Amino acid sequence: MNRAESQQPHYGRRRSNTAQSILRPPPLPIVPLKSGDSTILNTWVHDAKESASVTLNYIYWPGVAEGDLLSVSAGIETSAEAFIFLVPADDPNLKPQLQISVPKPIAEAFGLRNNSEVTVTKVDKEKYAAEYVELSFQDQYLGRNDMWRFGKHLVDQCIYAGQELSFIGTIAAKIESIYIQGQKVPAALMTSRTKVIYCSLSAKVTIFIQVCQELWEFAGDGERYNEKVVHSFLPALFAKWKEAGANHTVSIVLISRVFYEDGDIEYAAGPLRRDERGKWYKDFFKVITDLEVIHENWKPTLFSLKTSFWDFQRDILLTHHYHRGKADQVRLVGSLSCAHDGPILEALNLNLSPTETHYIDRSLANTGATTILITPGTGYFRVSKQLLRLTTNRMLDQGIGLNLISLTKEPLHGSPILSFLGSEPEARLEHGIRPTDPLWGRDDEGKGGKATFWWTPFWITMSFWDEQVDLPFRQDRFIARAKMHEIQMLGLLDHDVLAFIHVPFLDAHSKSDVLPTKAEAGAFDLDIFALKDESKSLAAFKQSAPEPAQLDADNKPNTKQTSQRSSITTLINTIEENPRTISRDLPEGETNVASSSAAKMQLMQLSTSPTKSSIHSARSVRSSTSSMRRVRTDNSSPARSTLASKLTPSWLFKQFRSGPVEPQITTESASASSTSLSATGSASSSTSALNASLSSPLSRSSMSPLLSPSKTTSAPATAINTAAAVAAPLAIKRTTSRGGTSRVLDEDPALRTALWRRSPMNTPPREEQTFGGKRRSVIGSFSAGPFSSSSSSSPSSRPNPSQPATLSNPQDSLAARWEHMSPVPLSKHDIKWHSIVTPPCLPLTVEHFPSQAELETSYDVFSYDFVVDPPEMRSFLVIPPSKTTSDPERRRAWALTVMRGMAAVRLSQGFQFVIQSRTSKTERLPLRRTQSYAEEAFPKGAAEALQNTNSVWLSMSHEIHKISYTFETIQVLRYVRRQPFATQTFDYECLIWPKLGEGYTEHKTSFTPHGLDNYNWNRLDMLVGGYEQGLHESLRYWRTRFLVIPTADPPALKIGPSGEALNEEEVRILGMDKLAESFTKLRWHFPEEKEKLAVVHPPTRFLPTTLSPAMSVLDESLMEQLDQIHAASLKKKMKSEKEIAEMPLAQLAKLMQEDGLIKLNHWHKNHYPDSFTGAEFVSFLVREFRDVSSRAIAAEWGSNLQDKGLFEHVRGQHNFLDGHYFYRLSGEFATSSTPTPRRWFRTRTDDVIPRGHYPGNSARVSNASPRRNRKRLILSSSMVIDIDPNKRSDQAETVLLHHDIIHNPGNVFHFELQWVGTTPRYIEDQLRQWSRTIEKYGLKLVEGYVAQIADVRTRNAFQSCFPIRLALAPPILAGSPAPDGSPATRYFEYALLRHFGFILDVEAADLYSENVDVVYSYRRSPFKYSQFVHRSGVAFVQVLGGSQGFLFLTNRLMNPARMGKNKEHRSAAELAERIRTELYDFCSNKRTLEKFYDEELAKMGHLPDEPPPLII
Repeated sequence: MNRAESQQPHYGRRRSNTAQSILRPPPLPIVPLKSGDSTILNTWVHDAKESASVTLNYIYWPGVAEGDLLSVSAGIETSAEAFIFLVPADDPNLKPQLQISVPKPIAEAFGLRNNSEVTVTKVDKEKYAAEYVELSFQDQYLGRNDMWRFGKHLVDQCIYAGQELSFIGTIAAKIESIYIQGQKVPAALMTSRTKVIYCSLSAKVTIFIQVCQELWEFAGDGERYNEKVVHSFLPALFAKWKEAGANHTVSIVLISRVFYEDGDIEYAAGPLRRDERGKWYKDFFKVITDLEVIHENWKPTLFSLKTSFWDFQRDILLTHHYHRGKADQVRLVGSLSCAHDGPILEALNLNLSPTETHYIDRSLANTGATTILITPGTGYFRVSKQLLRLTTNRMLDQGIGLNLISLTKEPLHGSPILSFLGSEPEARLEHGIRPTDPLWGRDDEGKGGKATFWWTPFWITMSFWDEQVDLPFRQDRFIARAKMHEIQMLGLLDHDVLAFIHVPFLDAHSKSDVLPTKAEAGAFDLDIFALKDESKSLAAFKQSAPEPAQLDADNKPNTKQTSQRSSITTLINTIEENPRTISRDLPEGETNVASSSAAKMQLMQLSTSPTKSSIHSARSVRSSTSSMRRVRTDNSSPARSTLASKLTPSWLFKQFRSGPVEPQITTESASASSTSLSATGSASSSTSALNASLSSPLSRSSMSPLLSPSKTTSAPATAINTAAAVAAPLAIKRTTSRGGTSRVLDEDPALRTALWRRSPMNTPPREEQTFGGKRRSVIGSFSAGPFSSSSSSSPSSRPNPSQPATLSNPQDSLAARWEHMSPVPLSKHDIKWHSIVTPPCLPLTVEHFPSQAELETSYDVFSYDFVVDPPEMRSFLVIPPSKTTSDPERRRAWALTVMRGMAAVRLSQGFQFVIQSRTSKTERLPLRRTQSYAEEAFPKGAAEALQNTNSVWLSMSHEIHKISYTFETIQVLRYVRRQPFATQTFDYECLIWPKLGEGYTEHKTSFTPHGLDNYNWNRLDMLVGGYEQGLHESLRYWRTRFLVIPTADPPALKIGPSGEALNEEEVRILGMDKLAESFTKLRWHFPEEKEKLAVVHPPTRFLPTTLSPAMSVLDESLMEQLDQIHAASLKKKMKSEKEIAEMPLAQLAKLMQEDGLIKLNHWHKNHYPDSFTGAEFVSFLVREFRDVSSRAIAAEWGSNLQDKGLFEHVRGQHNFLDGHYFYRLSGEFATSSTPTPRRWFRTRTDDVIPRGHYPGNSARVSNASPRRNRKRLILSSSMVIDIDPNKRSDQAETVLLHHDIIHNPGNVFHFELQWVGTTPRYIEDQLRQWSRTIEKYGLKLVEGYVAQIADVRTRNAFQSCFPIRLALAPPILAGSPAPDGSPATRYFEYALLRHFGFILDVEAADLYSENVDVVYSYRRSPFKYSQFVHRSGVAFVQVLGGSQGFLFLTNRLMNPARMGKNKEHRSAAELAERIRTELYDFCSNKRTLEKFYDEELAKMGHLPDEPPPLII
C-alpha cells in the first residue's frame, strides 16, 4: 500500500468495545503532502456562475492544506495536459459526496466530464511559475497604466491557455499562450515576476509597398515580385487576420523614388531634392486604403492595388508631367530607383507623425500601431545619417518597430542593414561612450572625406516571403542567390555562354617570376575549398592565441602558407549595360594601423542597387566601431603580389563588356545576395558571435579592394599587408566554418584589427533577434560590451553587426526596450506572423540599467521634490487613502498613492520599470554627483513595483527617473543622457496621391523629435499630487471631441414627462436636458466636500437658442443668462429665510420682477415680452426659498402656482414644465415692464455681414480692433466628472469634461473629454450610456476631430480632404437679409449643404463680431472655415466659399459600436462615399446648381415677414 492509499479513509465497519475505545491511542497527526504525491478523485462539473474556482473536499485527501498547488489531469494517470489550481480554504458546508468540482470552462478546455475520475497531484510552485504570458484583446483601448494594474490583478492566480479574463468589470482579454523556460505549457501560476505580453487584435496597421525597379523582375519561381505581393503575401496576411479574428484599421500606401538626370531638372519641376551623392530625385506616395476596417471582402482592395501597380509608372513618369504642356507633348522623364535607394525612412517618419500624437482624437476602440514594409529588395538600404538618427529616436520614443517583409530569398549577407555617409568620430570622455559611435557622435568630427558606415537597425523585424511549394527550405540545400537579370532578359543564357568565358593567363611580368608548382597549387586549392566540419569556439580561439612577440616569431616560417590562405581573390563581375568604375587616389597622409606600410591600390565606389546591379564595394582595412562597418570612398594603397594573386582567375564574360575589365563584386539581383563573395560557410547559430564573424572565409576579404592583374606586378610578396587586402574565395558550405581561419589570425597580428571592419554584403546571415530572443544575453551584461572599457585601444575596433549578439553598448541599451517582447528567440527563417497579425505592445519592464560610471559621465541630473501634506492635496487623479490614526502613517499612505499615480502617468508616456536582471547583479555603488544611492534592489517584476514606499526606477530611451519618498517629501531624480549633437529637424517635401485624390499633390513637412526632453514633469506630478487642478497643453493629455447631432429621423418619443404632446424641437431640447442631468450626477466632489456638503454646485444648464453661434453672441438677453451661469458657478448659495408656502402670490410676482426673472424672450424671431422660462423659474425657487430643496419640488410648486393663476403659458399650450417653455404672469399680476421689442437682428446685421463681401475671397483680421474694446465671452463650461460612480475600479476614474453652454437644437452640440491615466473602457461605457439616454430623443452621439478638417494633413500626411468645387459660383448677397440667421456671404453654400443633410458644426471665426472675443475652453485654435457634419455623423464638410466650394472628409473616428440602428448601410465608410459622390455630382453640374440657386432666391423673394412659429 503506497502512501496515498494509506491516507485514504476506510469505510469498513469494525466491532469495538468500551475498553478498546478508552484505551485506543490518540489518532496520528495528518502528515502534510509532499510535492509529487497524487490521488485519484471523482470530479463534478459546476457552472462558472456558481463558483469560478475549483472546489476540493479535504476529507478525501488528508494532508492537503490551503494554498497548496495541485495539478488535475483526466484519467488515472498524470498527463502533461493538466490544469493547476490553488487549494481554497476548507468549506464545511460542502456536500459529503463531493470530492472535487471543476468549473465548466476549465472542464471543457481540458476534456473533463462530469462524474469521471481525475488524477490530482501536488506540484512545486516554482516549477509551474509562468515566465511569459501572452494576452490578446480586441475593440478596446488598453492604456499602459491599465496593463500594469491588470498584471498585478493576475498575480497568484492559476491560469490556462484559452482562458477568458476580466478586470474591474470592464476590461476583457484572452490568454493566448503561456511559457515556462521557453516552452509552451497549457497552464501555470502567475507570479509577480511573470512578464505579460499584451497583443492587440485592433491595432492601427500601415502597410508600405515599395515600388522600385525590382518589383517588375521575375523571382526564381517565375513569378514577378508585384504578383507575389497581390497573389501570395497579402492574401496570406488577410487570411491570418481573419483566422485570428483581428479587427485592424488598415492603411496601404505605395512608396517610390524617381531619379532624374541633370538635363531633366527643369522639365521635372516640383519638390525636387538632392541626395548626398548628388542625384536629383522626387518621392511619390499613393494611398490605396485609408484607415479602413474591412472584415470579410479584401478582393476590391487587392484589385485596386493590382491596377495601381500597372498605372504607377505611367502616373509618375508620364502623366505627372501633363502640367508641362499638352498631353501629346509630354515625354517620359526619370527612372525608378532600385530597392536600396527607396524612401524607406521618409515613409516611416510620415507615418510616425500621427502616432506620436495618438492622444489627440484618441480612438477608444484601437490599441497599438504597427508598420509593415514590403520590399522586393533584401533589406539593404542607403539612408541619410541625420534622418536615420532622427528615425531611431522617434521609434524608441514611441516604442514601436518595423516589420520588414522581403520578397526575395534570404541573402548571404546580414540583413536588415543600412549604410550612411559620415565622419569617423573621436572618443571624448565628457560625453561618455556614445560619441565614439559614428551614428550618435558629433556631425562635425572627423577630418577629410566622408566614409560609408554600415548599421544594423535593432527596431526592424525581418521576414523573408519566398514561398515555393516545390522547393521547401532545407538547411543542407544550397540555393543559388545570384541573378544576372540583364543577361537573362537578353536571352544569352539560352546559348552556350561557357564557350565565351575567357580566363586570361597570369601576368608574366611579376617581379618574383616564381610560378607555383602543381603541388603548391593543389595544396592551395585543397586548403581553400575543402569542406571541413570542425569549428573553433571563441574560448578555444582565445586560449590558442599566442602573445604578439610569439606571433612575429611564428610568422616567418609560415609566410608562404599565410599568404596563400589569405589573399586569394575569386571575384566575378556583374554584367552591366553601362558599367561604371570610379577610382580615386588616397591622400598621402591617410594611413591607418593595419595598412600603414601598404601602397596604393584601386578601389571601387559603392554603386547602384545590390538587387539590381553590382556593388562596387569599396573596402578599407581600418577597423570598425560598434555595430557599424564603414567603407572608404577614397583610394587605399596598392598591395604586394603573392602566390594567391597569381592564382586569381580573371573576370568572366569579358566578351560582353565594352571597355577595360575592372574587378567588381557580384551580388544577386532580385534575390540580392553576393554569390561569388558571400560567406556560405557561416557559423552555426550556436557558435559565439566573435567566432561567427572570424570563422568565415570572407572575414578577411570583405574589406579588401580588388586587384586588377596589371597592378599586381610591381608589388613584392608581403603576407601581412595582403592578408587583409585581398578577398578570399568561396567555400560552398552551409554548416560550420572551415578550419584554419583562426590559425591565420593567430599568425598575423595585423589581421586582428582588420578583421573587424568589412562590408555587410559579404558576411554570413545572423539569426533574427531584433525584438528579444538571444539578444537578452547581451543586455544587462554591459560590462562585457565592446564599449565598456574606456581604455579601448581605439574607437575603431567595432564588432560585426551581421552576427548574433554583437550589438555595441549604445545599441544594446536602446534595443533593451523590446527585450521582454518575445518569450522565445526568433528564427531568421520564419515569417514573424505573430508581430504582424497581433502586434505586441511595448513591454512594461526593462532589465538594462547603465553602469554607475556611465550614470556619472553620460547623464545630466535634475531633481525636484514636494512635501506630502494630506490636507492640502486635493487630487482628482488618485483615490485618497483611508484615514489612519497617526499622522506619519497617513502621510506614508498618501505618498504611496501619489507615487503609484506618478508611475502610472510615466508608463502612459512610454516609460518602463527597471527590474532585476537575470544575469547580472545591480551595482550598488554610491552616485557621487547626486549624493544618493542606487543600492535599493530593483523589483523582480512590474507587479512588485511600488508595493511599498521604496524607490522605483523608470527608464526610457534617453531618460531615467527615480521616484522616492524620504522625510515626508517625494523626490524625483531625472537622469537625462547628454547628446553630443543638437537634435535637428529634417525638412522634407514629396508628392502624395490621397485615397480620394485625382493626382499627386505637393506636401511639405518637417520631421521633428517628439521626445520628452522638455516635458513638464514637475507640473504633471503636482497635478497627480493635487497641488494643481488643470490640464495644461504641455502635459500631452488624452482628448476626444464628441458631437450630439439631431438625427434625420424623427424622435421616437412624442409625449413629454407630464403626458403632453411635444413637437420634434421640444423633444430634442428635452433630450439635451437629460444629458445635462447626467453631467450633473457625475460631477466629481472632493471627499471633504461630499462629507460636509460645503459647496453645492449648481446643476449643469444649457441655454437653448435658435440663432447661429455667431449671431447668438449679439443677443443681450442670452448673454445675461450666460453671465448668470458663470456667476452661479463662482459664488456660493446664499442662506435664504423666505418660505414659499407662506408668501402671497402678489408678493411672489413682485419678487420675480425684482429678481430680473421677467424679461423679453424670443424664439424663431417671435418676441415674447414680459416672459420667463420654466427652467429659470425652477432655478429661482430653489435659489430663493428655504422650503424648496430640489428642482423636483420646485416643479411641483410651479404647477400649483399655475393652477392658482399666477402665470400661464404664452400660447396656452402647456402646463408648467421645467424646461425651455415660455410663461408670463396672468391677470392682476401681469406687468409691462419690458420696453418695446427692438429689431435686434436687423440693427446688428452691419456688424456681422460686411457689405459686398464675396464668398471665400476675404478673411476678417481677428485683431482689427484694440483688445481693450473687445468683450470676452466664455461660451463653454468645464468640470471634473467621475465615470465610475459604482466604485468598481481600483483607481480614481475621473475625466475633465468641457461642454457648450449655448445650444441651438437645429445645430450640433459639442463636448470634449480630457483625461490622464483614466481607464478608457470606463469612458467608453459612459459614452454608450449617454448614447442610449439621448437616442430616443432623436439625438446621436458621434466622435469628431478636435481641429478643423482642413488641417488633417498636418497630422497625418496620408489623410486629406477631398475638394468639391462648384461648377457655378453662387450669387452674391452683399447686405441682403439672410433667413435663418445664416451669414449672407455663405447663404447658398449653407443651403446646399442642408439640402444634403448636413448641419452646422462650428462656425468660421471671421463671422463673429469684431467687438467680442469668443472663447471655448476646449478649442486650441479658431476655425478658418465654417464646418458642417452630416446628420449620420459619417462625414464632415468645410465651406471654402465661392467657386472653391467645399472640403469633404470621411469621419474615420466614428466608433462602429455607436453607428446606431441603420440597417440600410453596412458601414460608415460606404455611407460616406455615397454622400460624397452625390454631393460631387451635384456640384459639378452647372444646370443643377443654377436651378438650385434660383429656387433659393425665389424662397427669399417670397419670404413672409414672420415665419409661422413653432409651439413653444
